[in-house]
Amino acid sequence: MLMENNILTIVLITIGSVGALGTFMYLVFAVRDLKDRLETLALEMVDFHTNYDNYQVEIERDLKEIQNSTEIRFDRVYRKMDKQSGDIYNHIKRIEKNLPDTIRKTIGHIEFARPLDNTFNKK
Repeated sequence: MLMENNILTIVLITIGSVGALGTFMYLVFAVRDLKDRLETLALEMVDFHTNYDNYQVEIERDLKEIQNSTEIRFDRVYRKMDKQSGDIYNHIKRIEKNLPDTIRKTIGHIEFARPLDNTFNKK
């Protein structure tokens, strides 16, 4: 009977050991699978950050180009407006300079003009 108990104990220990070993192997494979998934996610995150950084650099470059072209256009418009305002200012100055002569000539024409209908010439 002692032998039977020993064999039964050995069988139970063997079954328990196989079960524990199977569970342990399952856990080892599960951990390896999780490790592989984690490495894959880490690589995908690195790719995502690289793409996002490149996108940000591209957007900043486009924004800088737009800003530079806008500044150039505003500078051109300002120079053109400044030139035109200078031309207008010079034209007004010429008119102001010639205004007294123009007024004198006009008054002279009015004073020495002959009436067209001769109604004022009859006495």
